[in-house]
Amino acid sequence: MKPELAILYEQYAKECWLYAFSLTKDAALAEDLVSEAFYQLVKSLDNLTKDMIKFWLLRVIKNRYLDEQRQKKRWQMTSFEQAKSQVILNSSASPLEQLLHSEKKNRLYQALYLLSAPERELLYLFYFLDWPTKEIATFTNLSLGQVKIKMYRSRQKLKEILQDETTKF
Repeated sequence: MKPELAILYEQYAKECWLYAFSLTKDAALAEDLVSEAFYQLVKSLDNLTKDMIKFWLLRVIKNRYLDEQRQKKRWQMTSFEQAKSQVILNSSASPLEQLLHSEKKNRLYQALYLLSAPERELLYLFYFLDWPTKEIATFTNLSLGQVKIKMYRSRQKLKEILQDETTKF
């Protein structure tokens, strides 16, 4: 069982951490959620099929995160400056290119944070984790049509936010 768990960890840990970080905006809390999910996986591995494991892990992460938020009774978003400090820039680019790239990413992240949590989650799963819409529908318990409509509306909101931001200058 241990070698199998190590393989599963190597296969899913990064994606789980990225998903947890998208929810928490806190690297340490994301690591805690991933650790808890894999701990629960050890206890439930015999009851799961191989194709269910990824969805199951992500569902555990989301449920644990929501449990913590209910306990806190208020959601605290990591400041943008802290999130920005965790972005790793491409060292082969010139300083000016790095700065421009960083500013574009900053504007995108700020705009994403202005969306509601469900809208942000759909876009994150699709664009950052490269999930097909069918998997997103399964994970979110929405129909494929609902996912497509909600993603379209979320992209439209994001586009409006970004356009409003550029017209301010």
